[in-house]
Amino acid sequence: MDLLTRTELVSLAQPGPDGTYVSLFMPTHRVGERVEADQLRWKNLVNRAEALLLEDLRRPDVEALLAPAHQLHDDPIAWRYMSEGLAMFLGPGGNRTFQVAAPMPELATVGARPVLGPTLRLCSGDERFLVLALSQRDVRLLEGSRNTMEPVHLPDLPTSLRDAVEPEEPRSHTMARPADKAGRGGPAVFYGHGAGDRHLKKDEVLRFLRSVDAGLHAVLARESAPMVLVGLDPLVSAYREVSTYGHVLDDAVEHNADQLEADGLHEMAWPLVERRLREERARVVDRFHELAGAGRASGELPVVAEAAAQGRVETLFVRADPWCWEQAADGTPAVVALGADERYLGCEQVDAAAVATLTTRGQVYATSETVVPGSEVAAIFRY
Repeated sequence: MDLLTRTELVSLAQPGPDGTYVSLFMPTHRVGERVEADQLRWKNLVNRAEALLLEDLRRPDVEALLAPAHQLHDDPIAWRYMSEGLAMFLGPGGNRTFQVAAPMPELATVGARPVLGPTLRLCSGDERFLVLALSQRDVRLLEGSRNTMEPVHLPDLPTSLRDAVEPEEPRSHTMARPADKAGRGGPAVFYGHGAGDRHLKKDEVLRFLRSVDAGLHAVLARESAPMVLVGLDPLVSAYREVSTYGHVLDDAVEHNADQLEADGLHEMAWPLVERRLREERARVVDRFHELAGAGRASGELPVVAEAAAQGRVETLFVRADPWCWEQAADGTPAVVALGADERYLGCEQVDAAAVATLTTRGQVYATSETVVPGSEVAAIFRY
């Protein structure tokens, strides 16, 4: 699956060529009869967007714009490998499709810009996280949420020690591990079993791991999701020495990563992530309430939207579960002409504020917990 990173969102948020943009979102399922039902729901959503487009555009132009959406509907293999949600962005500059590890609202928007709001949770600090499973045989990057874990395809990443250095004959000695000093706390470590990742020269390991880090750097540029390392010492410790990613958790899962599939990695990594996210979010919410009385924070949408447009929003909370779009649609699939339906004007303001915050390097939290009662947003201002 494509990794929907902050960089990808910022790229989608940049002003593109003049023309008509279509944004399509839908929850999807992995197995069973629901897969066929998803195909039908997608067809209906695309057809409704088509009907809206035909009110203003010529049929050949509409057919060309929606061609990727129809092609996806007609691809039975693609529907067998869905995740929790689907997002597609169509416009004069091209099209992008993401299978995402979180449910999406059933929504189509048509207008002069793409809508990004439903994808924000994936790139916010609220639930999304990364797992880097390390071993000398196989390096894997996975993207997770509260309930899911998906592998990320990274074709340019060296995935084994053999890719980086020539294998060396096994040596008879083993590495000893010092005991923790009495009375000192340290990062939580989950212990497992396995004998991989031994008998390696440290310089070979570091060369391999620097190659891994270099391969990840381009993909994770401007990414802010917490990352959990999974593997055996000393490989995990060695990776910490060379990592340039600034959001690696101090806590790790010490287990032979080769023995764990995606579900097992999620089960062991999520408790570490959940604790970190709760602590981080609590700190930010406390800071919001401290600054609200000094004029450095607000939960009023017009104030927040104006500040975001001026690049003054440092941190933005956007309410999710349900999303603004879902609330306005009152439980039915929403097909929205941007700027033309009063029910969704507030949702458009929320979306614009989030896009402006992302493009000015602010932090966005899409959260199910209320920060300001009765408000879709809450923001901390830079000044």
